[in-house]
Amino acid sequence: MTSPKIPHTLRLVIFLLRLTLGLNFFYLGFTSIFNTDLGKQLEGQSLPVLYNWLGGPAKTGSLHIFFEWAFLVIGACLVLGLLTRTASIAGIALTIASFLPDVRSYALTASQFVNDDMIVIMCLLVIVFSNSGTYFGLDKFIHVHFFSQHKK
Repeated sequence: MTSPKIPHTLRLVIFLLRLTLGLNFFYLGFTSIFNTDLGKQLEGQSLPVLYNWLGGPAKTGSLHIFFEWAFLVIGACLVLGLLTRTASIAGIALTIASFLPDVRSYALTASQFVNDDMIVIMCLLVIVFSNSGTYFGLDKFIHVHFFSQHKK
């Protein structure tokens, strides 16, 4: 089964989308690990829920440290185009997990779902389904076939 051909201009836009999201995730992870003051200053600018979640009051436990490093690794993978689909799915899961504490079961409103994080989730879905790691990325050189059928 062959995938449909995507025009080169759209490939460029998808590559830039992947690069931008990757830099955002990398920067989020980097600032939460190495420069927490900068993350607190930027929490109102871009992806406020994510910055607030990671840069908020000091969290204890190794799970929070895992999340910080996960954002850094996901960002690096997206920038390099390495394991792009896996990184995007992990990014979606972490983004959803970041605003679960804000969702109140007793007062669900549309405004809780209209935010930058939902845009990030939709953009990551585009990356998952567009095979964007093969556009100026290392996924082009990695060929993993699950459940492939070999013809004899």
